[in-house]
Amino acid sequence: METELWNGAAELQSERVPRNRDLELVRFVGRHGLVAMRHVMTAFGVGRTAAYRRVAVCVEAGLLERIDLLATEPGLLRATRDGLRYAGLGLPLAKVTPGTVDHLLRCTSTALHLGERYGNERILSERELVLAEQIAGRPIASADLGERRGRSRMHRPDLVVQADSGPIAIEVELTAKAPYRLQQLIRAWRRTIGSKRITKVHYLCAPGQTYRAVERAVFKVRAEDFVVIAEVPPR
Repeated sequence: METELWNGAAELQSERVPRNRDLELVRFVGRHGLVAMRHVMTAFGVGRTAAYRRVAVCVEAGLLERIDLLATEPGLLRATRDGLRYAGLGLPLAKVTPGTVDHLLRCTSTALHLGERYGNERILSERELVLAEQIAGRPIASADLGERRGRSRMHRPDLVVQADSGPIAIEVELTAKAPYRLQQLIRAWRRTIGSKRITKVHYLCAPGQTYRAVERAVFKVRAEDFVVIAEVPPR
């Protein structure tokens, strides 16, 4: 049932709008929140000149905007409110700060990497998951953290993959969380797997301290059966 809800929510986004090259570019940027030019080149299989030409048209039309928050990577792209409406996504304007840029870009890179294996239509971003759960009126792929002050607390993964074996939650970990926090999240994922909303959780970690912290938490919670740990794809 949850898989059907996930599929229905994801398909809703693609069925609401016609398809053309500029619209697909705006949809791609809007779905992920923040993308770099290299992501555009990879996603659409075009060279640098063609990618910049297509982006320039959409920026001129007010559908995309350039965001310069990193000196090392200027000209990051975000869909404008007009662009989101044009693409029929129903998503809010992405919140981008200097502190979230690296994580957002890594999530986009990871989505493209996973799309090569599973197909891009099977990858759901966190932004899309929020909307999908609002449409469904209940959690679809979020972990239940329990209640606080009488209110349920949910944790959403960075991405969800609709694999043949069932939905997989993807967590992109770039910095080490406190041990208690990590263990709390992994226990929440175990409860979620018990509810059959998710079949597995993949932690894609930065090498070194972050990777080792997740390894320790998984061992402590005895979650080796349902948590897969690997290095996050490069930016």
